[in-house]
Amino acid sequence: MNFTTRILTQFNLLLAAVLIVGLFAACNKSEPPEDYLARVNNAYLTKDDLKFLSIIDPDGKVPEAQLKGFLTDWIETEILSQQAKKHDLEDDPYLKNRLESYKKKLLADTYIRYNIYKSINITDQQIHDYYEEHKQVFMWEHDAAEVIHYFAESAVSAQQVYTILRRGTQEEQTLLYQKNHPDTKLVTSGDMIPALEEAVFGTRANGVLRPVESDVGWHVLVVNQRFKAGTYQSIDQARDKIRERLTINAQQTHYYDVLDSLKGVIDFEINKEAYNSLASEDNSRMVQ
Repeated sequence: MNFTTRILTQFNLLLAAVLIVGLFAACNKSEPPEDYLARVNNAYLTKDDLKFLSIIDPDGKVPEAQLKGFLTDWIETEILSQQAKKHDLEDDPYLKNRLESYKKKLLADTYIRYNIYKSINITDQQIHDYYEEHKQVFMWEHDAAEVIHYFAESAVSAQQVYTILRRGTQEEQTLLYQKNHPDTKLVTSGDMIPALEEAVFGTRANGVLRPVESDVGWHVLVVNQRFKAGTYQSIDQARDKIRERLTINAQQTHYYDVLDSLKGVIDFEINKEAYNSLASEDNSRMVQ
């Protein structure tokens, strides 16, 4: 797990934990809201309560599987939390300590995300320099192709897609694209299911390929470009990968730079005597 993934995973887990706790407190309403998604006794979960989940999708929508899982977790946790309140566990010192710890971690991760990472800007010159210095990394080890992938559930539907792509008007092709939202991706020989492998790399032709059947349905592929093994990706093809690598490096560097600078101006200490009294015998001299 890389540095960015680790930080963001921690952030998302903490975000979910703290907001779920907040929802339990905030969703107890005397009057049922009109747009509630779930209810446990007099506790309601509304669409507004789920607004934070819009970070999952740029359109502000929540994938159905994600939404279903969240609602199930909310209902089960609400049922158990209501039982816990009946047993006067809400004021348990251990719970209060955990909540305060979660809050501090969430604040720290929010600061990292919005006050440190947002200031990072990767320039075109940095991307160009990285590409020139690491060009060997971007050599195609196997034959590759850039393809647009349309999926159809039946042979009839696949043939309709094929016909529109081959002979349809510009308007028909635009409507087809908007309806299907096909993936555009780089594929390499050896990484595809056999039927699609043969369709793409069993010919040198570009353009629209005939429909291919697989175990899950039908596929219509459009080959935009081909790349021979031993040749190099262009800087445009490698741009997103380079930007990701440079961003991760910059985030890690900036994170520790900011943390070190804060340690230089904020008053903090480790109580050596207390630390050494708690540390195991093997580690008792770590702090001196």
